[in-house]
Amino acid sequence: MNVVNYTDFRLNLKKRLDAVSDSNDLLVINRPDNKNVVLISLQEYNALQETLHVLSSEKNRIRLAEAIDRTNKGIVETHSLID
Repeated sequence: MNVVNYTDFRLNLKKRLDAVSDSNDLLVINRPDNKNVVLISLQEYNALQETLHVLSSEKNRIRLAEAIDRTNKGIVETHSLID
């Protein structure tokens, strides 16, 4: 995560936007009166939205936790690919 002030962001807009887009990193833009904003790439935003959607259901959260637990215990299944 990088932090820049508003003036630096404005003066280097293309460079800052390209850096966020290319690295999927967050950029915090400090603004007067503590009106700071966070800039993220569309790819990162979509990933966050997908995660929120998957975790919004208690049933999904339980299934994911169980799957992670099984994997951590080495309980896995292998399957052949279907052509």
